[in-house]
Amino acid sequence: MAEYFGTFDGITRDELSGGTDGSFQTIWNVNVGASAAIKRGMLLASDTPTGEFKLVSQVSDAAKVLVIARDDFTADDYHKVTQAYASGKFNRERIILGGTSALTIEPFEDQLRKSNIHVTSIKDIFGKVK
Repeated sequence: MAEYFGTFDGITRDELSGGTDGSFQTIWNVNVGASAAIKRGMLLASDTPTGEFKLVSQVSDAAKVLVIARDDFTADDYHKVTQAYASGKFNRERIILGGTSALTIEPFEDQLRKSNIHVTSIKDIFGKVK
């Protein structure tokens, strides 16, 4: 698995990236299988860092290796690897979860923090929305 490191000084246009504090963003190449349709900001989980990553769809996925999809990507039989953030600071409102609409980011926050992925809020960055 290749790792790439970089800093991000600002907020991305889609507001996924969470701030200007110089947090390092680590990017991994991850296997998503042959039939995955990935969207930027999806929270993905795998049993191991080199295993197949799938969209988080249940609270029990919180015990797995977690990453956030970096780009939109449609996998096929020949293209199964995309990039995902393995560390950094991200806005909770822009992280995409699967499963039911009742699934929230909160059960995943401890495991994300252990992986050095920090979750913030757009409201914390831009102030209270009126």
